[in-house]
Amino acid sequence: MSDSDDNANNLPDGQMENGHISVDSQFNFSRERQPGTNQASDQFDIDLPTSHRYLGKLDNVTGYTFYDDGEIATLAAIQTNTLVFPGFTLPLVLNNDLEINMLQRHTSKKNAFVLLTPDKTFKGFFTYGVIMEIFETHLRNSVLYLKARSRQRCRLVPGKEIKTLIGELYQVTVEVKLEPPPTSPLCNTQLNSLKIRKLFNCTEYREFYKYRKFRLFHLSQFPLASWVYDKHEICFLHHKLVNALSNYYLIEFIPEDPVQLSYWFVQNFQLRHEERLRIMVLRTAVERLRLELKYLNMKRLICCAKCDAEIAQHTNVFPMSKDGVQSNYCNPEGYVFETVTVSKATNFTLFGSPSAQFSWFPGYSWTIMHCKMCSSHLGWKFSSVNLKPAVFYGLAKSGFDIKIVKEEPEPL
Repeated sequence: MSDSDDNANNLPDGQMENGHISVDSQFNFSRERQPGTNQASDQFDIDLPTSHRYLGKLDNVTGYTFYDDGEIATLAAIQTNTLVFPGFTLPLVLNNDLEINMLQRHTSKKNAFVLLTPDKTFKGFFTYGVIMEIFETHLRNSVLYLKARSRQRCRLVPGKEIKTLIGELYQVTVEVKLEPPPTSPLCNTQLNSLKIRKLFNCTEYREFYKYRKFRLFHLSQFPLASWVYDKHEICFLHHKLVNALSNYYLIEFIPEDPVQLSYWFVQNFQLRHEERLRIMVLRTAVERLRLELKYLNMKRLICCAKCDAEIAQHTNVFPMSKDGVQSNYCNPEGYVFETVTVSKATNFTLFGSPSAQFSWFPGYSWTIMHCKMCSSHLGWKFSSVNLKPAVFYGLAKSGFDIKIVKEEPEPL
């Protein structure tokens, strides 16, 4: 097969595998008649992938797990090759009885575990991870299906043993790292005469611009230009990053909260593994946003991880999920794939017949993609005759690398 082949396993009109389009969705659906046919086409509901309905019906887990900043906790840990930042969901499938029993025993009191991520070499554990809270689970036919949401960053406590329980299940001791509240770098150093007039402590860019006169008065006592201090204001960084991201993504999908944006960026912008690890280490949203602005000015290509063949351009990336262009999905064998959706792809061949079974995108059939040059696994082609877009591609993060073509100078 070539990359122009379209062997979609056509589903009956209106039928959707493992899900349906909700009539009360916040998204509007347009129905367009195809020339020469009586068939209608619906816009895909991007809420569906976030629910992971291919896992089947799960039971809600009650309770809420939260740790204080600096608290030391000993928890079960699971290793995957994916990264999950606070606010995002991880689906899991466990089909080993011993692993299931061990995980259930360690999460019986607190429905939480640590997600470990590989280091730069993919040969060991990175020192930082996230605490995941289980919010849905179900044991069916000796297979445990669950969904967990990332709550808090944590760090492996140095000197503490990482104990192997069974398989990819471990016991670790971590220190919880909470997000400090964002503050202006000038709040605690402002002149008393200016505090009487106006205390500079804004959280939105329009306030930052409105009170700029008072800011300039205050900055006159410091030797550097005002734009140097602007680069440490969270509202200024948020405004600048949103404007830049609007060239790639729809503005309604970009979070308004600066802290959420700093995590959303990592899950949506195409970064190298070591770049994502570097962001995970940073303690504050200001530090993350500053580094992300630097990464945003680098032109990137999506290339085969094995032979460097170009697969897609960054401009081809688009969201098929409410979470963004990059999400975690799980296959029936329990392997988690961090998947990026693109509208166009090249240098690939298709392997096998289209299938709608366990489809991550309800209503679409998937076909395996291999690199045309080296035959390594790249991802999947998704196709449907009932939904728009009719075709898109899900690229597995494990199958491609990000190649930086050119670094543009950062504008002042």
